[in-house]
Amino acid sequence: MKNKFILSVALMITAISCSKTPNQLFELSNENLEIDNIDQAIVNLDKIVKNYPKDSLASKAQYKIASIYLNWKNDLNNGFIQLQNTAINYNNSIQGEQAQSEIDQFPEYIINKAESLRKRKMLKEAVDHLMYMTDKYPVHELTPKAQYMLGDVYMNDFRDFSTAIQEYRKVLETYSGSSQEPHALFMIGYIYANILKDNRSAEVEYKAFMEQFPNHELYPSVKFELEFLGKSIEEIPALKHITT
Repeated sequence: MKNKFILSVALMITAISCSKTPNQLFELSNENLEIDNIDQAIVNLDKIVKNYPKDSLASKAQYKIASIYLNWKNDLNNGFIQLQNTAINYNNSIQGEQAQSEIDQFPEYIINKAESLRKRKMLKEAVDHLMYMTDKYPVHELTPKAQYMLGDVYMNDFRDFSTAIQEYRKVLETYSGSSQEPHALFMIGYIYANILKDNRSAEVEYKAFMEQFPNHELYPSVKFELEFLGKSIEEIPALKHITT
């Protein structure tokens, strides 16, 4: 008898939930977002899309699901899929047009979001975004920048210098001819010279730079580094005043 009662209550709750109007479900999703109940917000919006596909709120709900995945969950895969669903299923709506525009500009979004995440010290998420970029858009004009940023994050944020060199090296190997290539080569030499104190490796990288990029703006810096490689500040005339 008790089990029947519990089952009846559960069925009533389900029936009440299913009977909510699109407006009520949309409002519930907003309330859930305010208290960081993100998954439940998605559930409420998904009910609008599935149960009321012809309602005027359906396109807004579908687009908002994409926005939640991208901006709350930092989930690029599901976010992109939901943008596609919006653009395909609601192509004549404002949200469908906006979704298509965001799909077309997705690489730019990824770069900007990665920079924002990095500033907020959400480093794992920033790296995930940059790796998504290099994986999904290997030939996009912004991908060399993403690859260089990976090296920069490992260099300056994680202070993982071995991985930083590996990521900078990928710029040289995969994006030769890009504007990031000379900077990546310089950074490899810089890490060897000034952090790892591996003068022999630094010399190899710096000499490669001078040979490949004789007219680059970093050439004087590389020449200076190479000239005084392994010397202390006291041994460098231009810097000696720092210690006096």
